[in-house]
Amino acid sequence: MKRAPRGVWLAAGLGLLGAWACATGGAPADGPGAEEKTMASAARASVEIFSGREPPTWPLSDDESRALREAVDALPEGTRPLPDVGLGYRGFTVTWADGARATVYRDVVELVAGGRTQLREDTPRAVEERLLLGSRPHLDPELFKVVASQVQAAQP
Repeated sequence: MKRAPRGVWLAAGLGLLGAWACATGGAPADGPGAEEKTMASAARASVEIFSGREPPTWPLSDDESRALREAVDALPEGTRPLPDVGLGYRGFTVTWADGARATVYRDVVELVAGGRTQLREDTPRAVEERLLLGSRPHLDPELFKVVASQVQAAQP
C-alpha cells in the first residue's frame, strides 16, 4: 500500500485549519489585537460571601471585562492591604483570561498580574459598586439583597 506524501497531509491540515478559522471567525493567536482580546475575554467574577462553599461566580462579557480592567488599571496606587475580615462578605474577585486577578473590598483593590501584586486605592468604591450592580442578574434575589446590604454596611 502506497502512503500519501507528507506535503498532501500538511496541505489538508492547513486547509482544515483555514476552514475552521473562516467558519468561526478565528484569527491566529499572535495576530493583531490578540493580546488585547486575550486580556479582555473569558473573565469571571465572583463574590466572596460564603465560608466552606464555592463563591457564586459568573462570566463577564468582553465589554464588561475590558471596562473593569481599564477601571482597575486607572486607579491610583495604594498602600493599605486588603483587611482580614473573617466571615461574611469579603469582597469581589475578578479573574481575567491572562491570569490577572483583582480582589476588591471596600476602597482597596489588590491586582495580581504578571507575577506582581499591586495595591490600588478606590476611594469612591466605583469598582466595587460596578461589580455589585453587575452581579444582580447572576445572583439569587435574596443573595443579592444580602450582598448589597453587606456592601452598604461597609460604607464609611
